[in-house]
Amino acid sequence: MPDISLIDAHCHLDFPAFDADRDQVLQRAREQHIQHIVIPGTQAPFWPRITQLCEQHTHLHACYGLHPYWSTQHREQDLESLKDYLDTHPAVAIGECGLDFRPQQAATEQDRQRQLAFFEAQLALAQTTGLPLVIHAVHATEVVIQTIKSYPGIHGMIHSYSGSLEQAKQLIDLGFCISISGAMTRENAKKIRQVVQAIPLEKLLLETDAPDQPDDKHRGQRNEPAFLLNTLMAVAELRKESAEQIARQASENARRLFKLTC
Repeated sequence: MPDISLIDAHCHLDFPAFDADRDQVLQRAREQHIQHIVIPGTQAPFWPRITQLCEQHTHLHACYGLHPYWSTQHREQDLESLKDYLDTHPAVAIGECGLDFRPQQAATEQDRQRQLAFFEAQLALAQTTGLPLVIHAVHATEVVIQTIKSYPGIHGMIHSYSGSLEQAKQLIDLGFCISISGAMTRENAKKIRQVVQAIPLEKLLLETDAPDQPDDKHRGQRNEPAFLLNTLMAVAELRKESAEQIARQASENARRLFKLTC
């Protein structure tokens, strides 16, 4: 086992999937060299769960946002609540926000426009606060790129990246890091592996997206932060670089993006 420390840049540790054994999950993460975990927010009613977890564990870090998957459940007043919550609670980023144009999430133009409205409001909030963004882009990477261009000066990460190499280069030029999840270990993930090989290491983050998107070795299981090591090893093998070098730089990238001080 290499002598490394890792940062899980995106893990939904607040989700009910972890309620039965969260302490054990955190212990396993520590045993697998996970030094910090960033928890993205998804819906306004559940932000306090994240706050409570981060108050209990100093190596957990909160983000607050409105996820496109639940756009039909978000209310207009949730955007005002988000501004207020960020004013009164420590946060390392705004998110998870973005666009999810899978047919089940965006069956109509009205669905897409509703997602866009919530997304753009959070981009504007990032401009105002200076906080980085945690962006979800599924079947919508090109629209995300064009939307970001309308908000100069914003920065952040595209989580569990699934777009093309050319799109990744555009996003990097716009000030965003590319975050890689266990999805890159799957046999059909050729496009993601091309991105992993080609992007500058200084723009790469590692994440689990737990409890979703386990790496290929844990397919069918609940994902958890301890599994991040498998993604690291897959990235190292693909890039023909040492796991220590990638872990060191990816962790530094996360510290810089989220302004983590330890």
